[in-house]
Amino acid sequence: MKRLLQILTILVVVAALASPVVAASSRKGKKVFKKSCKTCHTRRGEGGKLSPLQKTMAQWRIYFKRDQHADKSEVWQGDKSEVWQGMSEKQQKDLLKFFLDFALDADQPETCG
Repeated sequence: MKRLLQILTILVVVAALASPVVAASSRKGKKVFKKSCKTCHTRRGEGGKLSPLQKTMAQWRIYFKRDQHADKSEVWQGDKSEVWQGMSEKQQKDLLKFFLDFALDADQPETCG
């Protein structure tokens, strides 16, 4: 019984330490946005200005789930595919986390800078 308790304790500690590693990071998402998205998503860029403040958290979740970026013209679909496919699943989750943390209805939306 004591051995089982030790094993369970170790598993709980390992799970607690590992979860931040796999959790999405808003800070990393902001870096992904600046590196991969910002070149097109400026006021005068092809994609138009894009900011987390443009939608609520629910709207951003739907946008990412439905892959709205692909709904643009054929040129956009090609550009989007290259950019999106170049991102790991973790980077995509980090990017979504960035948009959610600074969405219109987030706790501190004005700090997305």
